[in-house]
Amino acid sequence: MKEDIKKEYKELFDATTKAPDIVTVPKFKSIMIDGVGNPRTEEFKEKSEALHTFAKAVKKYYRENGLPDYMSSPLEGIWDTYDNGRFDVTRKENIKYTLMIVQPTAMGNEIFDKIKNELVGKRHNPYIEDIYFDSYEEGESVQMLHVGPYDQEIETTTTIMEYVTIQRYKLNGMHHEIYLNDPQKVKPEKLKTIVRYPIVEV
Repeated sequence: MKEDIKKEYKELFDATTKAPDIVTVPKFKSIMIDGVGNPRTEEFKEKSEALHTFAKAVKKYYRENGLPDYMSSPLEGIWDTYDNGRFDVTRKENIKYTLMIVQPTAMGNEIFDKIKNELVGKRHNPYIEDIYFDSYEEGESVQMLHVGPYDQEIETTTTIMEYVTIQRYKLNGMHHEIYLNDPQKVKPEKLKTIVRYPIVEV
């Protein structure tokens, strides 16, 4: 049976548009890349493509070396303003971000280094060199599904913030997005994005 984070942790990828949900997010190992600036720039697109290229190379490595097969995970993004202020979608020129894709259980530094050295040697996307392997843990979090263009995400974010206040929580981490479909393949009004924030009780 294939390892599948979306099935094993179904509640983390099964958010609704109706109301926010509280979930517990464990530590996941991911390939990551950092950036600063408007997500509509060519640099952002190339960094996203670099991560997907790396993820495909991991799949190939597992297959060729007899490692357990697994289902690929979606692209995710952690966002904040460059001055460490509260995330604001209207200040895109100051946004700093980390893009990441969760990796299978057997992934480790040795495998990561082998794949990265091979990809860099093949003169792929130049941002391959900036990809690193690390863990990220959020713990208790609130999340909600946003359907529609990314620029309209403020509506979902506002609903989450109201919920956090009413339920006597406070934010304990960055604005987190999980991209459930590909903006290159679906219309903006059909984009599905889980919006998540780590929280703690007041």
